[in-house]
Amino acid sequence: MKRTASLFIGILALFLAAAPLWADDTVHTVKKGDTLWDITSQYLQTPWQWPVVWANNQDITNPHLIYPNDKVVISKKDGKTVITIIPARQPEPAVYTPEEIAQEEEKSIVISPRYSAYIYSPNILTGSGQVTKKLEIGDLATKNERIFITSSSGLTLHRGVTIVSKAAEITDLGGKTAGYLYKTIAFAMVEDAMEDIYKAKVEYSNQEIRSGDIIFDDLQKLEPLKLKISEPALESSGRVIDIHGGITGSSYLDLIFLDLGKAGGVDQGAILTIYEDASPGKGAATMREYQGMALVLQSLDKSCMALIMDSRGPIRKNHLAVGIE
Repeated sequence: MKRTASLFIGILALFLAAAPLWADDTVHTVKKGDTLWDITSQYLQTPWQWPVVWANNQDITNPHLIYPNDKVVISKKDGKTVITIIPARQPEPAVYTPEEIAQEEEKSIVISPRYSAYIYSPNILTGSGQVTKKLEIGDLATKNERIFITSSSGLTLHRGVTIVSKAAEITDLGGKTAGYLYKTIAFAMVEDAMEDIYKAKVEYSNQEIRSGDIIFDDLQKLEPLKLKISEPALESSGRVIDIHGGITGSSYLDLIFLDLGKAGGVDQGAILTIYEDASPGKGAATMREYQGMALVLQSLDKSCMALIMDSRGPIRKNHLAVGIE
């Protein structure tokens, strides 16, 4: 029997807040088709401000769930840009089972940009350059500090670059490399250049920048990840091969890696159920115990990265992963 995915309340519901209006606030009345990404770009003149706004508004979980006639208030508070939603109406959060979601062809879910920041690659990334050192004293750089970078791309002044850091090497259960996990950690603006050496100011960062971090000048902008949901019927089950988050195991909103990929019918947006093989005693038949549910964020040919959407307990390596049965 399938479990009701009550976890989707936290993803599909938008937490709305009311706030007083001040004379210098910018107020945008939402029109059909608006998203917070669009509104931020319109009023802040740069899409790179979106991660900053998101970081300062943790309750905004779904920028696509704003409604016509809602008021979007853009204001400054303690030097930070703050966006507040004043709803025209309060929508009821929807709860769906995986089957109900999979049956609706256009059913989709929007995931925070914090997960768009992760890149699961089959190869080692080199980008167009790397961070060489921090301008100021110390080894780690963060927002409003300056760094030196090298790049072969011929960067122009005031050009924005994305900084990506290697987070982990993902291995299968046999110890072989299955892929490489990277994370987009910062954006910087080029201020000065001398041949292929550049000085840049860090405009945004979600963790410290180190020497050797990779530079990209053509990486897709960081924005909410919209996935079309499916629950595939698989020819064979898979296993959890690696985890990211947690010490002895992963849990709700951590990342896991599975030996299921596009070659096995698992693509982005697939919902998979995680079980633990359990035996009541020596010689007894092996039973499966439900451990959680995962949503595939990125899929390679033979492996994938998934976000844990529900967990009964720690999800560990070698746990079973299945599709619809």
